[in-house]
Amino acid sequence: MWRKVFTWGMAGASACLCGSMADAGEAEHGFLKDSTTTVGFRNFYWNADNRNGSYLNPAGERQSYRQEWAQGVLAKFNSGFTQGLVGFGLDLHYMGAVKLDGGKGRVGDGIGNGGIVSRDNQGAPKSEYSKAGGAVKMRIGSTELAYGDLFPDSPVLKYGDIRLLPQTLRGWNLTDRTFNGLTLNGGRFTSSSDRAETNHGGKLGTAYGGRQADSDFVSYYGGIYTGFDNVKIKLYGSELDNIWKQQFASVEYRVPLKVGGVFNTGANYYRTRDTGNSLLGDIRNDAWSARVGYALAGHKFEVAYTRIDGDQPFDYVWNSFDIELDAASQGSDFNSPNERAWSARYDLDAAVLGVPGLSFTARYIRGTDIDGRGAGGAYARYQAVSDGSQWERDLWVKYVVQSGPAKNLSLRVLHASMRTGGDYGAIANDLDQTRIILDYPLDLNFLK
Repeated sequence: MWRKVFTWGMAGASACLCGSMADAGEAEHGFLKDSTTTVGFRNFYWNADNRNGSYLNPAGERQSYRQEWAQGVLAKFNSGFTQGLVGFGLDLHYMGAVKLDGGKGRVGDGIGNGGIVSRDNQGAPKSEYSKAGGAVKMRIGSTELAYGDLFPDSPVLKYGDIRLLPQTLRGWNLTDRTFNGLTLNGGRFTSSSDRAETNHGGKLGTAYGGRQADSDFVSYYGGIYTGFDNVKIKLYGSELDNIWKQQFASVEYRVPLKVGGVFNTGANYYRTRDTGNSLLGDIRNDAWSARVGYALAGHKFEVAYTRIDGDQPFDYVWNSFDIELDAASQGSDFNSPNERAWSARYDLDAAVLGVPGLSFTARYIRGTDIDGRGAGGAYARYQAVSDGSQWERDLWVKYVVQSGPAKNLSLRVLHASMRTGGDYGAIANDLDQTRIILDYPLDLNFLK
């Protein structure tokens, strides 16, 4: 099986290289000289105990246990730019996956319901699936414009890469770095290629409201400024056609202390309002979080508070992961209507204990005051909750190989336990979930 996946990766990378070589003959050396070629392998095991059969699968059946195991590969070729006033380039990618374990009745769909593998029209997991895509790009000075299947990364639109394979969105994206300390971004996308699907024309929509055929685009704009000492500022806005307009602001402050260690604090804020035909109904949601932390000699402690003001949940673009609220975690986003959540976190960099590459995280989050009685439209299911609560405990361990033939290979073990309280169980399920993820990136730039 590994040989088959490796062959896929090599075939994808070779196709990328051959396609770019043809153009390189007429271009200056910058096209290839500045290119990068990588192949990343990801082995993903997913185990979820939805206690007491509390998970309702897409077939409408109660399901208490899900287990999946799959191998994926992502090959990327990112060219440099041709020389001249206007430079041109090409980015290509190939993704493939092989199911190693997981039968019908034990898998999600990897898209809107948890899990990692794709399913066919009868609900059975596919034994293998793949897709390829790319983008053309141009550069003028410090400004780059790309069109095609892209990986946008911002607080209001961030491609999802928390399963076996990443999501892409089709459209254009602009990045400008003309001014020191300031990075500006903007883009407009018309469809999505979901993380466990092979098509490139997937409908847009939201994570909690579902996909919407009449939402034609999602656009975003904004930037990050780091020109002040120890301060990072983010300001962004987005529009999801006929659904909402969303604004985001955040500030982060980190400063070394004379007594030793580093103090950090920050705050994030989202403002979401319905727009156009309001396909998901009325939306008036303000979501924010604030945190404070201290780090010393490989140890870091942080506490945070997150608050959702609105009768709808804080929502984000379908299959993406654009959520910069401090309570968002492995099992739950802690984003329900009117929810208030406290969280505490401890991180350890075990290099201070003589084990470089090893890290550990422990988190506890508790959300209360969930009240969705005023919810409507696509969020009407929250009307069943008037006094809900939930808590989650996370234990995460990661090790990255530091040297040798397997350098940069990483192993992550993520375990989460989540429980509901009050009447929140009417729409959410108790959960014990384990993910084991092995990532092995290969750098093929020696092929240039």
